[in-house]
Amino acid sequence: MRRISLACLGFTLAVLTSCSHVPNRAVAQLSLTPLNHFYDFQLVRSTDQQPIVMTQLVAELLDSDVIFIGELHGHSASHYLQVELLAGLYQHNANLILSMEQFERDKQTVVNEYLDDKIGEQTLIAQGKAWPNYVSDYRPLVEFAKARQIPVIAANAPKALVRCIALKGPAIVDQLPAQQRAYLADDLTQSSTAYQAKFRKVMTGSGAWHGHAKPKHKPGPHGSHAHGAKNGKLSNSFYAQLARDNTMAESIAKALDAHPNHQVVAINGAFHSDGRLGTVDALQRLKPNVQIVVLSPHEQTEDEPDLAAAAKQGDYLYTIQTMPKRYVQKQHRDRAVMNLIKKRKDRECAW
Repeated sequence: MRRISLACLGFTLAVLTSCSHVPNRAVAQLSLTPLNHFYDFQLVRSTDQQPIVMTQLVAELLDSDVIFIGELHGHSASHYLQVELLAGLYQHNANLILSMEQFERDKQTVVNEYLDDKIGEQTLIAQGKAWPNYVSDYRPLVEFAKARQIPVIAANAPKALVRCIALKGPAIVDQLPAQQRAYLADDLTQSSTAYQAKFRKVMTGSGAWHGHAKPKHKPGPHGSHAHGAKNGKLSNSFYAQLARDNTMAESIAKALDAHPNHQVVAINGAFHSDGRLGTVDALQRLKPNVQIVVLSPHEQTEDEPDLAAAAKQGDYLYTIQTMPKRYVQKQHRDRAVMNLIKKRKDRECAW
């Protein structure tokens, strides 16, 4: 993979930031200068919508306790930014922790064994149930951490347990064996009304889901078209979502307790952290005094007048090229959706 020259990017953005009194509209247009390729990104500070360079971002993040880097799953620029920022932070502070949505709590031992050179990468991928895009997208992060003895937290709730909650509701956790229950957060049901509204919106197909770009038609997270609520009650799909958010938040909180004076870099789909909702909100409830910063991806569009709306999603934005269309023909999209629904309906809860 050819690496982007941060020096070139820094020069471009330094020229832009030199005009500190440019009107807001002009600043927005400058920050939306077309990107050159799919690894390219531009950093923008949300408070003033000014473009900044990586060295500025690192300097402004040094006093933060937890940094959430929301990603669009599979977007090259998201994953490139993550490792560049992790490396930049490490230059100033070796006391880092890498928290990853992409590994589940019950695989923490496997992750640790890999970091300790007790197993190889293929064993990590197989036994750790790494995501299919691990080699291309997450290997750089894990290898950077491994080489520098940075703890890697398998933060997410196990998929099998999330599936049970989606199928049977949150009460199912009371029937789990103690070992399985420990892989989930103690609190699985607390959430904000804003997050509930966001979830309902995405279930109607009008919002972006997890770390993916906004779809035109999207089934529920567990294969149904159920909305976030029915008859005023929260759906099991929403509780399954909370299982992930609250478990990742608790994993981060426990990591901070286990490693005082460390800074956490959390990698997750943007839905979990945008608007300081989801995992961010859950962590803030657990640790009210923790200083949290959110980075949110923003796909550039030609017809967008400014960054005002996007700036509400994070303390910093990083603009990236728009994802390719997953489907052009409706019949292809519908077939894929139906296959996904069928696949998920065939899954069962083991408890």
